[in-house]
Amino acid sequence: MRFPITPILATLLCVSTSTRAQSPDQHLSLEQALAAALSSNFAYRIAELDPQIAMESVTSQEAAFDTEIFATGNIAQAEQATTFTQVTGTSSDNRNWRAGARKRLVYGTTVTAQTTLDRRDSDAGVNNFPLSQSADISVTIRQPLLNGFGKEINLAQIERAKAGYNASNADFKRVVQSLLSQVEEAYWRVARWQEQLELNKSNLTVSETLLEEAIERERIGLVTQIEVLQAQAFNAESKENIIETTRVLGDAYDRLLALMGALPSSAFNIGSGAPVSSMPQNRIVFPEFPDVWAMALQSAPALGAQAAIIDQRRIERMSAQSTTRPNLDLVVSGAYSGIDDEAATKAYQNTIDRDGEAWSIGLEFSMPWNRRAEKAQLSIAGKRLQQEEIRYDELKQSLYQEVRSAWRSLQAVQQSVEAAKLTVSLQEASFEREKGKFEEGLSDFRDVLEAQRDLDQARVRLLTAKFNQLAAEIDLANLTGTIFERHGIDSRLPGEG
Repeated sequence: MRFPITPILATLLCVSTSTRAQSPDQHLSLEQALAAALSSNFAYRIAELDPQIAMESVTSQEAAFDTEIFATGNIAQAEQATTFTQVTGTSSDNRNWRAGARKRLVYGTTVTAQTTLDRRDSDAGVNNFPLSQSADISVTIRQPLLNGFGKEINLAQIERAKAGYNASNADFKRVVQSLLSQVEEAYWRVARWQEQLELNKSNLTVSETLLEEAIERERIGLVTQIEVLQAQAFNAESKENIIETTRVLGDAYDRLLALMGALPSSAFNIGSGAPVSSMPQNRIVFPEFPDVWAMALQSAPALGAQAAIIDQRRIERMSAQSTTRPNLDLVVSGAYSGIDDEAATKAYQNTIDRDGEAWSIGLEFSMPWNRRAEKAQLSIAGKRLQQEEIRYDELKQSLYQEVRSAWRSLQAVQQSVEAAKLTVSLQEASFEREKGKFEEGLSDFRDVLEAQRDLDQARVRLLTAKFNQLAAEIDLANLTGTIFERHGIDSRLPGEG
C-alpha cells in the first residue's frame, strides 16, 4: 500500500515519472522532485513493501482460526490359502473412510466433527454375515482449562502481528519523512550552488570589465603594470571559482537525482540538469520550544515504532506466563452410529435414525516437572520487555536533544541571514565608494579589487546563510512531523482516521 499522497501531488507524480524524457532546459520544481522521489526512490520502494509484508503476517496468524477439513481412506486385503478348520482358505477385505472438519475458536476450544464408514467383507466360516457396513457421525470438543485458556491468550499471536504491522507502518512513515527532508534539502542545495554559479559569472563579468579598464588606464599612463597584473589575477581567480562551483553544483545535482530515483540513462546529468527554483526569501516562524517539543512527541515515527515493539514484548510475556500453567484439557465427545450387512447408505440411514449412540467425557493433564524451561522463558520475556521500555526512554531523550538543538540552530541562522543581508548592503556601498574614488584618482586599483572581493565573500556568506536557514527549517520540520504539512502530503498512516 502506498503512503497517502494528496491529489495535487498525485497529479504531479504522473508528471514526474516522465522526468527522464524532459528537455534539459525545462525547469524542475520542488514538487516534481518530491513526487519523483515518492515514485522512484529505491529506499522508498523497498520500505513501502514492509507494511504489506507485515499485513500478510497478520493474515497468516488469523488463518489459525480458519476451518480445517480432512479426509482419510484405507483399504486392507488379506488371503489365507488354508486354515485350521477349512481346506478352502479365507480372504478378507476391510475398507475405512473418514472425513470431517476441525475449527479452533478464540477461547482455545477445538471442535471436530467427523464421519466414519467401515466396510468389512470376510468369508471366514465363523462369520454369519460376511459383509458388514458400519457408519458413525461424531463431534468432539476439546477445551483447555489452564494453559491456553481464554480469548486474550488465543488471540495473542494475531495481536502481536498487528503490533508488528503498526511498527512497520511507523518505520515506513519515518522513511517517507526522512526522504521528503533529504529531497528538499538536496533541492535547495542545488539552488544554492546554482545561484552561486550565477554570482560567479557576474563576478567574472565585473573582473573582465576591471581588467579592460586597467589595460586602458595602463595604455594612457594612469596605472602601472602592477595594477594590470592584479586585474589579471582577479580575473583568473573568478574563472577558477566558476570551475569549482560548476563541479560542486554537478555533485549536488547528482545527489538530488539519486534521491529522485533517476537512473544513469536519465536525460538529467551534470551538464544538462534542468534549472531549479531560487531559494525562497520568506522566513518560517516556528512556535516556542514547549510547543515544538509537544509536536515532536506526538508525531515521532521512532517513538511510535518503539511503542509497537513494546506491545509485542508485552504479548510475548503474557504468552510465556500462560505456558507456566499445567496442561489440563476437558475432552467431550458424542456420536451416533448405525450398521447394516448390505449397503453403506442403509448404515448411514440407521445412524441418522440414532440406531446406536456413544458419548464420553474426560480430563487430560500434563505438566513438565519443575517447569524450569517455562519459568526461564517467562523471565526472558519480562527482561526483554524491560529492555524495550528503557530503549523507549532513551529514544525520547535523544529526540529531545535533537529537537532542542534544531530549534536553537533555526533561531541562530535566522539572525545570521539578517546580519548577512546587512553585510552585503555595506559591502555594496563600500565597493561603489572605492570604485568612485579610484575613478577620481583618490584610491588605488588594489583597493577596488579588495572591495570587490569583500563584496563577493559577503554575497557568498548570504547564500550560505539562506541555505543554512532552509536546512534548519527542514530539520525541525522533520523532527516535528510538519514536513508533510509543509508539502501538502497526508501524514496519516494507513488505517488511521
